Amino acid sequence: MKLDSRLESPILALHLAALSLALAPPLFFGAVVAPAVFHVLPTRDMAGALQSPILSKLCGLSEASFLVLFATSWLLTREAARGTRAILTRLPVLGFFTALVIRQLLIPPIDRIRAEAPGLIDNLPAADPARILLDRYHRMATGFFALGIGAALVVLLVTARLLTERRAAPAPPVQAKPVPKILDLG
Repeated sequence: MKLDSRLESPILALHLAALSLALAPPLFFGAVVAPAVFHVLPTRDMAGALQSPILSKLCGLSEASFLVLFATSWLLTREAARGTRAILTRLPVLGFFTALVIRQLLIPPIDRIRAEAPGLIDNLPAADPARILLDRYHRMATGFFALGIGAALVVLLVTARLLTERRAAPAPPVQAKPVPKILDLG
């Protein structure tokens, strides 16, 4: 079933808006906010305490944007090639779950480790189990974060390719309306 041409533009606009929300805030957080906070604040504990709620909100925003991306991709690729449709509908699911894992499974234990650590994490020896576990969770969160950004980047590239293919495709020929026959009374 073909998507109504009047709905295609608003759905595409919503798709691009969701894509920008899935990509821009995580990139800004990872490239600017996180390094700046760790550079400015005197301890990793203080920086982590500030980062945790920001990252939780960012993951919620990412989850919502990936859900919208899934819905709009589903609608926009109804007549696309099977591979394009598979990529544009599966990668938003991957992005959604990366954000969900960070927010639900990694941030709470990180916060718990910081709260239960005997003193500042920075002052613990490198072999301390709490510090080792915190570093492991942090690496996992960073990996899932990068995976979500990667999923959004691939969605961006495939969306661009889909749009260029649509523009390059020839328009269907316009069929002239049949001319009504005039009643011949002669």
